[in-house]
This record gives sequence, structure tokens and C-alpha cells, in this order.
Amino acid sequence: MKFFIAKILILVFFVVSSNANENIRFININYIVKNSEAGKTLNKIIENKSKKIKLELNDLGKKIENKKEKIITQKNILKKDEYEKLVKNYEDEVKKFNNIRLKRNEDFNKYRINSQKKIIEALNPLITAFLKKESIQILLQKEQIIFGDKKLDITEEILKIFNDKHQKIKFE
Repeated sequence: MKFFIAKILILVFFVVSSNANENIRFININYIVKNSEAGKTLNKIIENKSKKIKLELNDLGKKIENKKEKIITQKNILKKDEYEKLVKNYEDEVKKFNNIRLKRNEDFNKYRINSQKKIIEALNPLITAFLKKESIQILLQKEQIIFGDKKLDITEEILKIFNDKHQKIKFE
């Protein structure tokens, strides 16, 4: 039994000592995407697009709401067929408005996601080169780490390299 325990202890010792030599770091990709020069530019573009879409949709919504009020005030004045025709037209416009709103939101989300992908695609070769240069064997995403020494965080180093290489990225 002592021989068996000794074998297990030796095995554990070798596994632990071999893992201690691995060079492990972690990085916060989201921080880089949001705080890089290209990321800040993208955030401004996204904010402006979002405001523009909201204003456009609010204007359309107000026009439809005004039509509804107009139809309600004319209810007692119009004949039943005319009133029903106006209500049907109003319902059609509401459906169109909802379709436009969904389409604009989908397009906006696709734009945001594709633009962030462009930043990440530009970031990947820089990270790969950094890992090779520093002989880093394992890179972890910071969001997945519960505890970690700040000395192992390479986020700021990568952010500086990224800002030096990619101050502007063209977002369509």
C-alpha cells in the first residue's frame, strides 16, 4: 500500500512540476474592442446610427398615432364602410411600421456585430505574434477566470500594440 501511495505522489509531483513551466496569460478581448481607438470610433458610429434609427422610427410612430387619432375623431362622421376602410388602411400601416422597425433593428445589429468582428479579425494576428514572441503557450479569456495575478494580464500590452497598428478601421 505504501508503494502505491508513493507512486501516486511521484506522479502528481511530475504533473504539477511540468504544468508549472507552461507560460499562461489572460486577456480581456471585450475591453480592447471597446477601448481601442478603432473601438471608440465604432462606438461613436453605433451611437449615432442608433439615435438616427430611433428618431426615424419615432417620427413614423407619431405619424401613425396621428392617423389613429384622426380616424377616431371621424368615427361618428363617416359612413360605416368608409370608416372600416380607414381602419383597415391604418392596420396595414401599423404592420408595415412593425416590419420596418424589425428590419432596421436587424440591420443595425448585423452592422454592429460585423464591425466588432472586423476589430477582432485585425486583433487576432497581433495576439498570435505576441504569443509567439513571448513564448506564451496558453491564452485565456479574462471573463472565464475567477482569480488571477494581474501580472498575467496582457490586455493593456495588446491594446497598446493594437492602437499603434490600427488607429483607424473602415466601417461601412
